[in-house]
Amino acid sequence: MGWWVTENPSLVLAISKLAAAGEQAGFTLEQMIDLLDHGLEVETLLDLICLRLHPAATTAGPVVFRYRWVV
Repeated sequence: MGWWVTENPSLVLAISKLAAAGEQAGFTLEQMIDLLDHGLEVETLLDLICLRLHPAATTAGPVVFRYRWVV
């Protein structure tokens, strides 16, 4: 991580929470990094994590996710 990341505690916390949620959803850290390196936006990664954690939401119609838990 660059110095700008390690000196920003809230960013470090957000990245840690994203990593933990992704792993809980079945992604490895390497998979998430690879997806982001290949152009996937963080918002889309969050959507994928939410859909894996709450698969029933996909059949319930439009879903609005709140990302406050990441920050």
